[in-house]
Amino acid sequence: METLPRIAITMGDPAGIGPEVIVKALARGLEHCRPVIIGDAATLAAAAQRFATPEVLHNAEVVDLANVPSDLPQGRASKPGGAASVDYIKRAVDLAMGQTVEAMVTAPINKEALHLAGYPYPGHTELLADLTGVPDSVLMLASDTMRVVLTTTHVALDAVKSLITRERVFRTLQLTHEWLLRAGVAAPTIGVTGLNPHCGDGGIFGQEEADAIVPAVEDARARGWKVLGPFSADALFGRYEPGKYDTIVTMYHDQGMIPIKMASQDRAVNVTLGLPIIRTSVDHGTAYDIAGQGVAKPESLLHAVRLAAQLSQTTEKTPVRK
Repeated sequence: METLPRIAITMGDPAGIGPEVIVKALARGLEHCRPVIIGDAATLAAAAQRFATPEVLHNAEVVDLANVPSDLPQGRASKPGGAASVDYIKRAVDLAMGQTVEAMVTAPINKEALHLAGYPYPGHTELLADLTGVPDSVLMLASDTMRVVLTTTHVALDAVKSLITRERVFRTLQLTHEWLLRAGVAAPTIGVTGLNPHCGDGGIFGQEEADAIVPAVEDARARGWKVLGPFSADALFGRYEPGKYDTIVTMYHDQGMIPIKMASQDRAVNVTLGLPIIRTSVDHGTAYDIAGQGVAKPESLLHAVRLAAQLSQTTEKTPVRK
């Protein structure tokens, strides 16, 4: 009988919906893995009592960091909530790097809470790169019919333009191509969007396509990779054909996130490319506005765990670049 992979699942921000979706996922069954929940046992027990049954925690190993104060404010960002969420991530990374678990899955964290706790990261992606010792990593969102990769992630829109460089676009293509190969795609096909409307329309609406994106695509093709584009994002996603591209590389957050979230309907999974470990995540945030109300859905977490288990058995590990 094949041994199920051990998957570390972080609790996320304790003031958000992470504890709720975890116990609901356990109630639905995580038959693809042996779950190792990293969080605060008292918080998880309270969530199980309210949103599932106390017995669901018997189906998982719980690593109790006991780091949530009893008076933690619910439904809003706080310094102790941010600090606790980072503690869970650090422990999961340690377990994954030490090969005690085969992969890690993260429940949502809050960027304001991170900053209040003294961690000035835009999100998981950059924090995980630092913790695992890699110079860079990129974010991919994957569903059954579409994968998108973001060249830039959580930055202000007016900062995107300066970040679209030939080197950054090429590096994103490289990490994407390498991950697809390790994930078992023999000859990946990658589509690329432009940054500006109509890909700049010959420079009328911007020079980023001519100065950065096209040269990066040509660099990738020179290595023998099948990279197509750049295409106008509205045209590419408006006429999207499932199966035509193994992944689409987009230039900024909403350009990629909006189409895949509309297409996936709670079935998308966040994957970090370029790490020496396997990490997947839910495609939603802490949802402070509904925290504690019992209406949060566990579907994205269920899909994230399923994909992590699948990748742990089919994906080669990424070498660490120092």
